[in-house]
Amino acid sequence: MVTDTVALPLKGHKVLVTRPIHQAKGLVEMIEQQGGEAIKFPVIEIKAIDVRQWNEWNPLHTNWLVFVSRNAVEAFMSGYQQQLPSTIKLAAAGEGTAQAMREQGLKVDLLPELSNGSEGLLQLPEWQQMDQQQVTIVRGEGGRELMAETLRARGASIDYLEVYRRQLPKVSVDLQQKACSADWLTATSANGVTNLLSLLSVSCPQILQKPLLVVSERIKAFAIEQGFKQVHVSLDASDGAIIQRLIEMGSDHGV
Repeated sequence: MVTDTVALPLKGHKVLVTRPIHQAKGLVEMIEQQGGEAIKFPVIEIKAIDVRQWNEWNPLHTNWLVFVSRNAVEAFMSGYQQQLPSTIKLAAAGEGTAQAMREQGLKVDLLPELSNGSEGLLQLPEWQQMDQQQVTIVRGEGGRELMAETLRARGASIDYLEVYRRQLPKVSVDLQQKACSADWLTATSANGVTNLLSLLSVSCPQILQKPLLVVSERIKAFAIEQGFKQVHVSLDASDGAIIQRLIEMGSDHGV
């Protein structure tokens, strides 16, 4: 006989989904399919920057176009209405970003194999010698500098296309209380961890004691610095990887 725990491994658990509202549907549905209750609590509001405010950028002079997140892909495609030159190689910072690129009809020429983010891309053999390579990094305002600094040291020229802004959403008291009832929390960026605390640390003082699932070791280290006591890491930022780690967490805790 198959028990509910095996058939529905997340049954009885509430999971806080903190993705931007327009990106939460897939993860919410997967949690519910596994028997869990998903609480939608977006901690970042994404606002695309008007294409007329983008930095000047010449696709014909670009060797690599690098997308650092799903948000970067979607904001770029909402503003850039032309066909990309076939000579440009496209890189994704992780599987979630690559998935967004494929959904938009973009090819994925380079993707980290073992770890996500800048660190994963920088480990790949294709990026060890970058002399005379023009790299354009598509990101939100104020992103990390590790990729640019490392590629410059390897001989590349770097441009940024900052195509969106991150904002702290306005959240009702009722939604804060509902969020505080979650058994497990999720966060897919360091900024998400910061905003989660900004939105809940007063109304939910026990938040730091709740298990938190993040999508990279870098974000885990940041979350621990902020005071979280139980931090878990998924294989990457894709919905499937997050669900798999939630199921493993449930098994570890005897759901």
